[in-house]
Amino acid sequence: MSPDLLPVSFSGAPGAYSEEAARRFFGSSASTLTCPDVGAALDAVAEGRARAAVVAVENSVTGTFAGLADTLMGRDLTISGEVVLPLRHCLMGVPGARIEGVTEVISHPSALGQCRDWITRSGLAARAADDTAAAAQDLIARGERGTGVLGSRVLAGIYGLEVLAEGIADSSENVTRFLVFGEASASSLPGSRTAVLVGPVDEPRTLRNLRIHLESLDATRVRAPFVGARDGRTFLVEFDHPAERGHDIAAQALSKVPFRVLGSWDTRRVG
Repeated sequence: MSPDLLPVSFSGAPGAYSEEAARRFFGSSASTLTCPDVGAALDAVAEGRARAAVVAVENSVTGTFAGLADTLMGRDLTISGEVVLPLRHCLMGVPGARIEGVTEVISHPSALGQCRDWITRSGLAARAADDTAAAAQDLIARGERGTGVLGSRVLAGIYGLEVLAEGIADSSENVTRFLVFGEASASSLPGSRTAVLVGPVDEPRTLRNLRIHLESLDATRVRAPFVGARDGRTFLVEFDHPAERGHDIAAQALSKVPFRVLGSWDTRRVG
């Protein structure tokens, strides 16, 4: 099968924000492949079952998603782009539910964190779920009117839930950024961005020195550490740079520590 005909993998059930990000980047008609976790989504690319994987890396309110650096270890994949997706959370319930009757809300921990003040003001109990879309699927099966799910309006249409409230995030500028793994690298152009997997490193000052060294080589928007591994020794570092210099800057700045360039991409192509 032609790579262009393969689906785009993501972590979660149908209707997850990661699926929305995948279609934002590859087009609304792109087929998708649901996976139980990020590792499985990346493996689908490595095994030729998906042309790319779209992975959430950070939210503007709650920060980075832990564990990505761990997951990338041992997987030889390339980052080819990114998606910045505005999030507009809805509170959804089963048909017939009323907002005043909801006492508990379920969602991914990141979504709960993005709506913490609203949940507290509403007097609701919060329960974390590994996947918001799966929680929506489970709620409609149980039919509990006292429980709501926080997620995108897309979920309501997929699982037959009713939207009880909309736009409830604590910040009006609530966005999540996703990285796209698996496509061929985009051309390095002015303003390009490069990501590097660094480590393992033993001394915290190594990363502080790395930031200084990168900036001395004309790197900008340096993120170090960016997404740390759970062992605290492996990190995903990002930086912007002048045209065609990403790999050269990485090689010079990281000559004394283990590293692998994950890819460079054109920041003008943001989904």
